[in-house]
Formats: sequence, structure tokens, C-alpha cells
Amino acid sequence: MTTQTTTHTEPRALRMFDMILFSVCAILLLSQVTLTAQIGPSAIVWTIVMIALFFLPYGLMTAELGSTYPDAGGIYSWIVRAFGNKWGTRVSWWYWLNVALWVPSVYLMFSVVLSDMFFPDLGFWPQVWIAMALIAVNWFVNIMTLETGKWVPNIGAVITVGVILLIGVAGIIAFTDGGSATSFAWNTDSMIPTAATAALALPIIIYNFLGFELMSSASNEMRNPRRDVPRTIVIAGVLIGAFYLISTVGMQVIMPAEEISETSGLMDALRSVFGDNLLVTLVGIGILYAFFAALIPWTIGANRAAAEAAEQGDLPPVFKKMSAKHRTPVGAANLTALVSAAITLIYGVLFSVTNGDIDSLFWSLFAFSSIVFLLPYVAMSLAFLRLRVRDPHAERPYKVPGGTVGAWTSAILVIALLVAAVFFFVWNPWIEFDATTTWLILGGLAATFIAQEVLVAMSPRWKKAHPELVDVELDGIAPDTAEGIERSYQHHSSDGGQS
Repeated sequence: MTTQTTTHTEPRALRMFDMILFSVCAILLLSQVTLTAQIGPSAIVWTIVMIALFFLPYGLMTAELGSTYPDAGGIYSWIVRAFGNKWGTRVSWWYWLNVALWVPSVYLMFSVVLSDMFFPDLGFWPQVWIAMALIAVNWFVNIMTLETGKWVPNIGAVITVGVILLIGVAGIIAFTDGGSATSFAWNTDSMIPTAATAALALPIIIYNFLGFELMSSASNEMRNPRRDVPRTIVIAGVLIGAFYLISTVGMQVIMPAEEISETSGLMDALRSVFGDNLLVTLVGIGILYAFFAALIPWTIGANRAAAEAAEQGDLPPVFKKMSAKHRTPVGAANLTALVSAAITLIYGVLFSVTNGDIDSLFWSLFAFSSIVFLLPYVAMSLAFLRLRVRDPHAERPYKVPGGTVGAWTSAILVIALLVAAVFFFVWNPWIEFDATTTWLILGGLAATFIAQEVLVAMSPRWKKAHPELVDVELDGIAPDTAEGIERSYQHHSSDGGQS
């Protein structure tokens, strides 16, 4: 109990301004700019449509959940409240694993940009080893204090915004000099959405707007989470949507959409306008930093959520190991680094054997991790509806407008679009079938689901071995608050358990 008292009297590190930068850096990703621009001019319309049909309902639900249940476990805690610990195990596994899988894909993009800038003849495996080194640096930042770690994504957010604004300026310069490289016309070959462009746009653009629940994973470090979570979502969401539109239009004005490379497209666009000079080199270094920094809030959020899940006995006890000095989840951070490194090497070997290139390796890892990433949000939407019914008397500082109709409409829209995105990540009926990539994705998903059920089966053993761990009951008390901890001790004292 002494430890918990100390924890709750520690100064809280995060202001709302920090959380806005934290969210912008996590969700506004330079690695997504080229993927979005590749879609073509219809990406502009699709982005606006997805803001209305996906981001708004998703953001409203997240604001309600985050302000009503500002638990350090974030999405994990909400789902446990609604569906119990078995689903908490599944979701915490998906959530943590997707980040461990996503880390290699972004750091592989880092290695491509680095190679393009300074080492144009760098081979496949040296680029893989660069990604491995970055995984190690990410691990080090994760085990430091949040007060220290928050400055890495904050600086990254400023650089990301600066690069996107520069792309917008470059687009204006390119348009003034010679017009647009991409045709923007109101027809089905350009801007009007079609089924074929939906298959390209839905997975990427929906992915662009996910992640606002991350701030709840750091709620214990926030000064006023019930007030700041909804405000941060609104402000950060508006900024992120605007910046993605600026970057998409700018990239497509500079280069034909079909010629934009998903890994080197940013540097290609800047060089085509400004030339290969010191300014572009400095911007390229900033892009490299932003690639690295973007993953810091994701790994911090995922590792804290995994530690919370392990505290409840829903993940192996190794995940809950905390640093006594820094109050950071060192056990989860260690496992994230190990899995990321292992996946990088395994996929690297597979693509080397099949004569794949770094772009193919990036997309395979990105698509696999993205599918795993989308699954918890389906469960979160269902948890939102269930908590409205099972916990109607909880104080809700913010509530999705429209009553029951508004809640159900929001959840159904989000779930339907998430399911469509998962389908199109696996198979796009309008492009040539890539058997190698598809089977790697399906094989990875099969292994993921097998592992999750093993964890579900093992969870009762961890709780038996650690009697201080109990299932979370829905009573409006977060499992990691002082009240929740005290309730756990009282429960076990009455049952004769060890505390």
C-alpha cells in the first residue's frame, strides 16, 4: 500500500498542451503521408468523408470513455469493464502486439530515407540492421521517465507539422511554376470516390485517424484527465485532419500520384521542387527524427496498457515488471523490443529468400500490424455500447450527443468501416493478387489468434499463482485507482487470500 500512496502523490507531468502534441505526434504520421497521397485525388474527398463518418463518431465515443473512465489501462480497462477479463486478455494482446509489429515497418522506412540521403548504394540487409538499431533506441526511451520521454514526441510533432507545411509550400511553388502534376477533376478517374478507390482509401485513411485513446493510457500522469481528454481529442482531431489534407494535396501537385513511393516519396517531392541542397538535407534529417519520434507515444501507451493488463492477470506477469527508479513498464518494453527485432529478422529473411525489396517488406509488415491494430477498436465500440447499458449511473463529464440513437449510430458506423478496412488490407479485388504478401499476412494472423487463446487459457493460472490479482467487476471504479486497489485487498482479506 505504501508504494501506491507514493505513486499517487508523485507530481503529474502532462498538461493538455503536452497531450495535444503527444496525440498529434502519434496520429499525424509522416509515414502515412505518402501512403495517403498514393491513393490519388479521391483521397481528398475520402479524407473529408471519413472525418464525418468515422473520425467524428470514433472521437465522440473515445471522449466519453476517456472522460468517464480515465484509467491508465485505456482501451484495455474499458473493454474489461464491459466484457470481463478474457476479452481483456485478447484485446491487450492485440493492442500490444500491433505496436511491436508496427515498429519495424516505420523504422524500415527510416532506413530507406537515410539510405536515399547519404548512402544511395546501401543494400537490403544494412537497412534492416539500421531498423534493428532504432528498435534498441526506442526501448531505451521507453524505460526512461515519462517527463523525459514526452519531449521526444513533442519535438517530433513540431518537426512533423513543419515538414507538412513545407510540402504545402512546395506544392504552391510547383503549381505556380508548371501547374499540377496530378489532374484534379470532378470525375470517377480523379476525385469522385469509387469502389476501387474505396479499397485503397478506407484502410489507410481510417488508420490515419486512430489512436486518440492513447492519452488515457497516460491518464495517471495528466493533471485533469476528465476535462483534458475531450478537449484534446477535438483540438488534435481538427489539426490532424487539416494537416493530412495539406500534405495530400501538396504531394499530388508536385508528383503524379501513381509515381509517389511509399518509402522515399517525401524526399523525392522535396528534391523535385527545392533541389538536392543543404535545406533539403536538413529537412530530411528532421523527417528521420519524426519517423523515430512518432513511435514513442505508441510504445509508451501500449506498454503501459500491457502492464495494466498484467496487473489484472490478463497477460503474463513479466509484462507488469516496473522500473523502481523511473515508474515505467520495463517488462513490457523489453518484450516489445525483442518481438520487434525478431519480426524484423524473420520477415527480412523471408523477403531476402523470395527476392523481395524493402518496399514490399514495409507493406507486408504494415498491413499485418494494421489489421491487428484495428481489431481492438471493434471491441472498444462494442464496449462503449455495453457500458452505456450496464453502467448508466457513472458520471459522464462528456457524453456522445443524440442519446441512445446517437450512441448506436456512432458505434455501428465505426464498426462497419473498421471491418471493411480489415477486409481490404487482406485483399483488394481491384488490383493484382500478391500471393506472397497475402499468405504472410494470413499466416501471421493465424499465429496471433492461436497465441491469444493460449494466453486466455493461461490467465487463470497466473491469477492462482498471484492471488492479489482479481477479475475487474463493473462498479464504476477503475482497477488502478486507490479505491479499486483497496477493494481488491478487502476482497482477498474476506476470502482469506494473501495481499
